Amino acid sequence: MNKKMEQYYEQLAQSTGLRFDAESGALYGQQGGFDLVVSAQNESTPRSLMVSVCAQRPENLLAKEEVDQFKKDNKMVQGLVQNGNVLTMSLKNTINQNKLQGNLSDALQALVHFLSTGGFQNCCQACGKTGETNPCYFSGRYLHLCSDCFTALQKNETMNQERKKSKNENLIGGMAGALIGSLLGVACILILKQLGYVASISGVVMAFCTLKGYELLGGKLTKKGIIISIVLMLVMTFIGDWVDWAILITREVGTDFVTAFRVFPMFLQNQMIESTVYWGNLVLLYVFLLIGAVPTISTSLKNKENEGQIYCLGKNTPQL
Repeated sequence: MNKKMEQYYEQLAQSTGLRFDAESGALYGQQGGFDLVVSAQNESTPRSLMVSVCAQRPENLLAKEEVDQFKKDNKMVQGLVQNGNVLTMSLKNTINQNKLQGNLSDALQALVHFLSTGGFQNCCQACGKTGETNPCYFSGRYLHLCSDCFTALQKNETMNQERKKSKNENLIGGMAGALIGSLLGVACILILKQLGYVASISGVVMAFCTLKGYELLGGKLTKKGIIISIVLMLVMTFIGDWVDWAILITREVGTDFVTAFRVFPMFLQNQMIESTVYWGNLVLLYVFLLIGAVPTISTSLKNKENEGQIYCLGKNTPQL
C-alpha cells in the first residue's frame, strides 16, 4: 500500500474509532462487543471496503429475509454474507473520501446493532468459543481467533514452513511439470485461434498451468522456477502459433500436418504467407500473453511472499 493510501486509511480509522495496521493495510477494533476487521475487497480497488466479524447465535444461519431487510435499511451496504460463523459485509464503492468515511461509520453502527439485536455473540473462528478474539493476518487473509487457537495455528504454521524450507527443489521434475503445463496453455491458444479469437485468457491459462506444473513436480515454486516457467511460456507460445499455421496449411493445401509444420518457414520465406500478417499475429499473441500472464505471475509472487505470515493485527511482528 502506497503512502497516500496509508494516510487515507489512517483517516478512516480515526473517523470510525478503529485502529490501522500498516503491515496488512487493514483497520481493526472492537465495537459493541464485536471484533471487526475492515479491509479492501480487492487491492486494485482500495476504496471498495468490506467488514468481517465472527459471531454466532443458536439458530446460526442468516435468513435471506434478514439480509434483504438489512440492505434495504442501509443503502450503503452492497451485501451481507455468512460463511460458517464469519459474517462479511461489503460496502458500495465510493470515490468521495468524506462520503466513504460517513458510509463506513454508519455501516459499522448498523452491523453492530444488527448483531446485538439478532442474538449474535462474538466468537472464535476456529473453535467457536464465545468471547474476545484477536483479529489476525494469516497468509493473505484475516481470521478472528481466540488466544489458544492463534497460538496453535502459529505453532503449526511455523513447523509447516520449516518443512517446506527443508524440502529440496527438483529442478528436472519442475521443468517437466512446467512443460506439461505449458502444453495445456498451447492447447488453449490453438482452440481459441481455431475459433478465430486471440484472448488474454490464453495467457492466464498458460501462466497458471506452467507455474502450477512446475510447483507440483518440482516440489516447490522458487524464483528460479518462475524464470524457467516464463522462458517456457515465451517459447511455447511461439511454437503454438507455428502449430496453428501448420493446421491452416494442412487444411488449405491438403497435405499432412507433419509436412505442413516442416514447410511453414519456407511458406513464410517465399511470401506464400504474408510476413506482416504472421508477425502481426504473433505480436498480438504475445501482447495477450503479457496481459494475461503478468497479473497471474504477480499474484503467484505475492502469494509466495504472504505464505506463512501470521500475526495479530497491531500486536506482533509478522512471523514466517
